[in-house]
Amino acid sequence: MSLTQITTLLLLAAPLAAQTVGGQSQILRAIDSPKLLDGFGDSISNRGDLNGDGFDDILIGAYSTDFGNSQDVGAAYAVSGADGTLLYQWDGVNAGDNFGIAVAYAGDVNNDGVEDVIIGARWTTSPSGRSQAGSANVYSGATGLLLYQWHGQSTSDWFGSSVAGAGDVNQDGFEDVIVGAVGADSPGLPSTGSVYVYSGADGSQLYKWTGTQLSDQFGFTVAAAGDLNADGFADVVAGTSQSTPGVLGRVMVYSGVDGSVLYQFDPSTAVSGFGTSIDMLGDVNADGTIDFILGERNENSGGLFGNGSATVYSGLDGSVLYKLFGENSFDGFGASVSRAGDINQDGYDDFLINADAINLGGLSDTGAVYLYSGADGTLMHRFDGQFQGSFFGRSISGGGDVNADGLPDLLIWQPQPTIMIADVVTVFSFHPFLAADAPTLSAATGGTLNFTLDFPGSAAFYDYKVILSGAGNGPTFFGVNIPLTLDGLVVDSFLGNYPAPNTNMHGTLDSAGNASASLTAPANLPPAMIGKTFHLAAIANPSGQLPEYSSVAVSVTVLP
Repeated sequence: MSLTQITTLLLLAAPLAAQTVGGQSQILRAIDSPKLLDGFGDSISNRGDLNGDGFDDILIGAYSTDFGNSQDVGAAYAVSGADGTLLYQWDGVNAGDNFGIAVAYAGDVNNDGVEDVIIGARWTTSPSGRSQAGSANVYSGATGLLLYQWHGQSTSDWFGSSVAGAGDVNQDGFEDVIVGAVGADSPGLPSTGSVYVYSGADGSQLYKWTGTQLSDQFGFTVAAAGDLNADGFADVVAGTSQSTPGVLGRVMVYSGVDGSVLYQFDPSTAVSGFGTSIDMLGDVNADGTIDFILGERNENSGGLFGNGSATVYSGLDGSVLYKLFGENSFDGFGASVSRAGDINQDGYDDFLINADAINLGGLSDTGAVYLYSGADGTLMHRFDGQFQGSFFGRSISGGGDVNADGLPDLLIWQPQPTIMIADVVTVFSFHPFLAADAPTLSAATGGTLNFTLDFPGSAAFYDYKVILSGAGNGPTFFGVNIPLTLDGLVVDSFLGNYPAPNTNMHGTLDSAGNASASLTAPANLPPAMIGKTFHLAAIANPSGQLPEYSSVAVSVTVLP
């Protein structure tokens, strides 16, 4: 293909409707429910290695599992990340227990060097006979045996509706746990909800916080917050499902050292569903403190209704780092959120956001899961549901590496289109094909950006190019969809003309489909460059042919 033909094709390439392109997702494993209608996958996690084989294992709750004539007893499963074999199965005791409504890795509660597991059973009857008091149960990851069991204090406390590892809240060397009881009452106020923190060392109660308004259902979500205020103690975050009339939802962050309030977050609209999805991220803004994400599935924005949103907040000061919105009315974007781990290997944790009610391909409520860069909120990929009414991705989890390839993998609950087919938890991997070693560049000092290209082995010895755009992340079609907006930089860099000295920005992939490249910016860049963001993507093709592969876009912003 001649240079003229290539240039013409680039210039004529029309931007497509907004979509995600670049990189490649792969299903590593599909874990089928052993029974029908058992709630399998409604709660999942993949952030711990139970059997010490170097592969993160998978926790799956199935809260409505029946045993014989006993309905909704519930169960929970630990599945090997390495080969999908069953490591442990824990079962509820009585009909209606809802054991497995919430599952999580608890951290190393008994300090034996192995992650432990906490499982909620929100409707168990307490030993004192209080119905639906609920329970939370901690099991040894090493043996599967019960370490601790706590019960709700009153009828209909729904203790165990949410559970999480807390980290070491009291700095005694043992990791602690968090339990939500959404139905717990306060004097004169029903269902305000409560959140408890228990010691991993001896099971004693360390903290209790209570909702303040009628039907707050405080404790609907709970999570470890890490050490947000840098005092050496792990902090705690908890959310309500609703709060005072006209203000739906609230999220509180508490100090681990004394239980005081560090932050309080309220929703931006009165119908937001704020506080019903929470997760902690890594340090996405490089200020030395981990950050966190909150979903608002019912928020109205941009002239849309119920499109939903998710906001990433600074753990250092609670400020908004960026906010993302659903694409269409009633998408339910933000229904669930999760840390994804560092998918694109840029040193920053990425994250997942579910829109469980999005309509796709003419089908209603198929659901989708969005994968975003933690560094700048750029959309990297969208995983789409396939069936009408499946609400794909209502439960998601990321951050664990189930195949030990060095990249975090993703769990997505995948309900089936008919009640006659068991639900599935699917393990996805995602390969971005391109990583940069920094998301920013200093205008004052300049510097070198290093790029790692990691295409599949099937692209061995293909030609590659790393191309740039100053106009956005497209996409543009040229053999494949490329996540760059067509501009002069795209054409110039495609032809090998770069705005700065570079090494191996064009070349041939090695026998594994890999390469390295770099681009060096001089010091004292023009002031007009400050604040500009450039997008880069790598393409690979057989010599003389159109591209067959495109990476995701990586973004680099020029700072003072």
